[in-house]
Amino acid sequence: MKKLLLLTLTILLISSCGSTQSSSASKPSKKTLKGTWEITNIKFVGEKGLYKANLFDMADSACFKGSQWVFIPNNGSGKYTINDGSQCEGVATRIHWSFYEPGDGTYQFQFKYVDEKNKPIDSANRGYRSDIDSLDENTMLMRVRTSYEGNEFDVVLTYTKVSDDFAL
Repeated sequence: MKKLLLLTLTILLISSCGSTQSSSASKPSKKTLKGTWEITNIKFVGEKGLYKANLFDMADSACFKGSQWVFIPNNGSGKYTINDGSQCEGVATRIHWSFYEPGDGTYQFQFKYVDEKNKPIDSANRGYRSDIDSLDENTMLMRVRTSYEGNEFDVVLTYTKVSDDFAL
């Protein structure tokens, strides 16, 4: 009986360790992002001081708080919408997105601006990459590396899932 109990505990321990390792090292699934998300928090990480960041060559980082992001996993299309405000001009722009693995065991979210036919708007076909700190069915933490007046720092964006629905 003792041997059976020891064998069962050993199998449970091995299987629980194995599943933890494979989930943390696996590529994020596009299906995890399916739906509508909102940026609910913006945090600056770096030396103490005043930060100003223009994100994705579009708007000041503060304008992205409350922005809605739509991700469609089967073709990588999507959009984000910045609400009109006292300091921010409202904008809705289409994107084409995917995940990128730089080869160091981490993953990045990448996107480029596209038109209604999903053709890149930028003639040089440039885009943007941000580190994924964490991603699950309800929350994504994304780290955008930027600089202001020669000082580099990170902007950490917290995305919270609003719904599984999506519409461009």
